[in-house]
Amino acid sequence: MNGMAHQDQAPARIVICAPAKFPAIFPDDLNGTCALCQQPVRFRPHGPTHRVLVCLECYIVHAEPGAKCELLDEAAAELDARGLAHPTW
Repeated sequence: MNGMAHQDQAPARIVICAPAKFPAIFPDDLNGTCALCQQPVRFRPHGPTHRVLVCLECYIVHAEPGAKCELLDEAAAELDARGLAHPTW
């Protein structure tokens, strides 16, 4: 390393994903693998650059009590455009 700090090395953020067994809502969804159970998942292309994909089922089982989730602005806009309700957590 040249002594310069790498600003692109932000900590990874957990992205809660839909299990791939559920039907896709958006045609441009991306596919990946849950970091915990290794099952196929589906997620949106926008979001954090450094991410850890976790399926909804694993998140429910493994999340710490009181864990907070946030809906990204891009995701909220997509839901609004399709007339879909925002998740409540």
